[in-house]
Amino acid sequence: MRESNCYKRKFNSAAILLGAMVFFLLAGCGNKDIQKDNSSSSNQSNPSGTVNEESQNNLQNTTNEESQNNPQNKTNQDSQNNPSGTTDEGGQNNPSGTENQNSQASSVNQPQIGMEEAKEAALKHAGLTAAEVTFIKEELDYDDGKTEYDLEFVTTTTKYEYEISAEDGAVLGNSQEPVEQVPENLLGQGVISIDQAKEAALNHAGVSPEQAAYIKVELEQDDGIAQYEIEFYANGKEYSSTIQASTGAVIEYEVE
Repeated sequence: MRESNCYKRKFNSAAILLGAMVFFLLAGCGNKDIQKDNSSSSNQSNPSGTVNEESQNNLQNTTNEESQNNPQNKTNQDSQNNPSGTTDEGGQNNPSGTENQNSQASSVNQPQIGMEEAKEAALKHAGLTAAEVTFIKEELDYDDGKTEYDLEFVTTTTKYEYEISAEDGAVLGNSQEPVEQVPENLLGQGVISIDQAKEAALNHAGVSPEQAAYIKVELEQDDGIAQYEIEFYANGKEYSSTIQASTGAVIEYEVE
């Protein structure tokens, strides 16, 4: 009986020891599983967070670089290509072309010679000197897009009209007519002489004979009445008088 009890005790001790070993083994395996679970969870959380942070950083860096580089490059390209091209084409071609055309047109219309040169050209053509004539008109005019000088001058007997090119001084046109146009058939028929008619016009105007350059002295009939039309230039003014040929009275008088 004692031997059987001892055997039972030994068996129970062995069973307890075996149970304890199994417990510890199971406990150890549980810790390993827990560590594996923790490591897997840490692998799932930390690496993913790292990846997310790195991806965000990379995206931000990429976005920053692209926002700094690409827009700047695009702006540079746009400013160099399209806007500059537009400005060059629009600003340089059209306006500059218009300005050039306007400047060329204005330069064409500008006189190439002065008034004195134009007068010299007219006098040379008429075979006269400045001392022999009195200029009664000196004007720069435009005709058919060209500039020209309109000149009029008189001697004691003749009135001259000239058109002189303002570009080269060429004579474009000229005419002349006698200052005194008095039909002989009217003279000696109870009318005053030419000199008397001139004196009447000068006295009325208050001009001396030395100051007057006659433009026109014409005897004509108006409604059967003989009268003198006398025009002269003095002191920068043009005088016009109508003198009754029978009495020498001033019928009309005008100053310009």
